This record gives sequence, C-alpha cells and structure tokens, in this order.
Amino acid sequence: MTRTRVLGALVFGSILGVAVAVYAAETQAPSETYDQYCAKCHGPDGKAQTNKGKMLKARNFTDAEWQADETDGELIKSVTEGKDDMPAFGKKLTPEQIESLVKNDVRSFAPKNKG
Repeated sequence: MTRTRVLGALVFGSILGVAVAVYAAETQAPSETYDQYCAKCHGPDGKAQTNKGKMLKARNFTDAEWQADETDGELIKSVTEGKDDMPAFGKKLTPEQIESLVKNDVRSFAPKNKG
C-alpha cells in the first residue's frame, strides 16, 4: 500500500470512530429508574405510545416544542407532586433521582439539532 492510501485509511477510520461515538452519545439508553417508573406510560423511546400511555394521554418527550417550553424546575415539580393523570413520585424517589430523571432521561429524548 502506498503511503497516501494508508494515510487515507487512517483518516477515514478516525472519522468513522468519531461518528460512531457521537451517535452512541446521542442515543443514550434511559436509566433503570426511568425504565422502572416512567417507561410504562412514556415508553422506552419517550414517545408515549404504550397502551397505558395512550390511554392516559401521557406526554411525548420527543416533542421539541414541549421540551423548549418546560423548565427543569417545572418538570421536577411535576414528577415530585404529580400532574394531571401522572402520579406523584416524591415519596418513591429521592430528590436526586427525580432531578436525574429530568436532566438525564427526559431531556435525552429532545430532538437533536441537525444544523
């Protein structure tokens, strides 16, 4: 192989590695806490297309407008105290778990800007 081909292969491999790492970071799996307490209604993908989610009209976490309109504080309050048909989790989860659910799970479903 010529030096140019080897260099080209290394550059291509590096770019591919970075792309895989970025994709993996953007598609982070929900936490065990989310799976246990939230996925029944909001779904493993956050789209609320489970039977229970459809019945209760659960929030679709992939809705960009909703994600932009809700503050972390509002979401933490909703999870802690409950809202509409969503039960309160303030007695089942610690404040740290609730904050993590909002910041690391619910926010992870927000559509990523492609620009």
